[in-house]
Amino acid sequence: MPPPGRTGDAGGLASRLLGLPDALFDDFWGTLKRWQDRRALWLCGGLSALALELFSLLYFQRHLRLSPCEYCVLIRFAMATVFLGGMIGSIRPSSPLFKLPGLAVSIAGAAMGLRWCFVLEGINVHAAMNPDFMAPCSSGRVSFPLGLPLDRWLPGHFSPGGVCGVESQWEFWGMNMPQWLIMICLVYLAGLVLMGVANFLPRRPGAGGGP
Repeated sequence: MPPPGRTGDAGGLASRLLGLPDALFDDFWGTLKRWQDRRALWLCGGLSALALELFSLLYFQRHLRLSPCEYCVLIRFAMATVFLGGMIGSIRPSSPLFKLPGLAVSIAGAAMGLRWCFVLEGINVHAAMNPDFMAPCSSGRVSFPLGLPLDRWLPGHFSPGGVCGVESQWEFWGMNMPQWLIMICLVYLAGLVLMGVANFLPRRPGAGGGP
């Protein structure tokens, strides 16, 4: 057996190096469950998704003059869905009546966004390999989930005017727009799934921490 006081040394060192609390290493699932019972986590996640959606509108569309394609506006819808889920959960995060629907909506948004990002990246790859490639996306109208006519309600945000595989060829640090969005959606989805799993695991006996 290790000497007294040495059990949590590795976790404590890692937490100090990463700037994370010791509780996250001592009781990961319990700590994650306690964190999501606080409004700040939901507001941070939801508002970050809204910020990404507004960044795409203000920077890519209005500043760089890159017209969004069909899948671009669908990905914007996905980010808006993550935002909506965050706002639902923030109403009363300690209550399963708000927390679980908020998680379900946010996970659905992140999963839809990830799917559409992969589709758009596939179109980019085909367009780069074949100059005569005809993009399958449409311009002007989009079929949003649940039949929502967002392209008519908010045409500035959700009405496509570009061609898939053209405007999305923007690059930063060697990665194009769909590749960055894939990473972002993966981070959202992984974090949200972990939050969801934490709600269905029993609390570890003897784990510390307050509500």
